[in-house]
Amino acid sequence: MRLSKDIIRFLNERPFTVLFSGGKDSLASLLWVLDNVRHDRWNILYIEITGNTHPLCNEYVHHICEELGIASKLIHVKRDADFFDYLRRYGIPLIGKYRWCLWQFKIKVMSPHSYVTQVSGIKRSDSHRRRNINMVEYFRLGGYVTVNPLIEWTDDDVMDYIRGHGIQINPCYRIYGHSGNCMFCPYHSRYKIIRTLQDPYWRSKIIPALRECRAPRSAKMREIRDLWLRMAKQTSLMRYLQ
Repeated sequence: MRLSKDIIRFLNERPFTVLFSGGKDSLASLLWVLDNVRHDRWNILYIEITGNTHPLCNEYVHHICEELGIASKLIHVKRDADFFDYLRRYGIPLIGKYRWCLWQFKIKVMSPHSYVTQVSGIKRSDSHRRRNINMVEYFRLGGYVTVNPLIEWTDDDVMDYIRGHGIQINPCYRIYGHSGNCMFCPYHSRYKIIRTLQDPYWRSKIIPALRECRAPRSAKMREIRDLWLRMAKQTSLMRYLQ
């Protein structure tokens, strides 16, 4: 794993906020900060997506910060609005023009608690869209400077780093295949969709909202909605996991 001395120096010269979602990548970036930053002028921001975040994820984030001795740095925030109400009103959020979830449930609650500089767990290997992301990025939406220390890492690098610190990952991964910060996500794989819909509570929240949501504005939106609804109709979802 290649770490840039430039970003270590950059972070050591200013206050910043670590964006911790409860996921593996953001956990690794938090551990990386603890290993490399030598000042105390930073905090941790955890954003709960109201109505769409599993309580286990909330508990895990607080537990990890207590275990690492940094609970006093943690700020846990959420909007006083329900994600599924917005899903019904605005339709399925997609990256680009219609990604209302980022603005409504993250940016709106972020600004009072975050420094201008933020540390994220973004990796180029995450998706095709992230292949051109730099180690330091400026985002016009919110005006934040985001430092991505894991940009060159792989999933194996992340897990090796976490294991090396003796930290357990979020239990939602074992149950749902994802961190539980967003139980409904338009970018969940089929595997994650199936595991999520096997939980009667989340199934009863997600499926009615998708059936009642605003008419899809694009073929991609229809594809995502129809995939979730199709998975919900299966009498036995486990066979899709084979």
